Amino acid sequence: MYEVNVKERKGSCETDLFEKMAKNGDLTSTKITDILGEEVRIIGYAVCNIKTNEKEFEICYYDTKEYGLIYSGSRFFKDSVINYYGECEYIRVVEIKTKKGKTYKAVPVLLEEKKQKVEEQNQNEENQELPF
Repeated sequence: MYEVNVKERKGSCETDLFEKMAKNGDLTSTKITDILGEEVRIIGYAVCNIKTNEKEFEICYYDTKEYGLIYSGSRFFKDSVINYYGECEYIRVVEIKTKKGKTYKAVPVLLEEKKQKVEEQNQNEENQELPF
């Protein structure tokens, strides 16, 4: 048995195609641990309840410009994404410690901070000399 109930969806995940893919088990996504410390733009998310013969659990999918779909079961990450969705362009994926161990959180990146990093990166690229 494999049942998926899409409980909530926003942005790019708010389509019939996404729901069909989720219910058929056709979503390919990256683990959140693979992008720790990265800054991403979340353009949509979906909260799904999954039921199998062995267990029932909630998992969230987040559509990003940089990595496509990522997933996490972290309640802290879900709450922080929902809280800041639409209010900031970039979030940083961070690991936090709790009484039960490690979990993840989405920390908003202030636009000015992001602009400054992009400008510094562009300046560094312009200042590099060609090796010939």
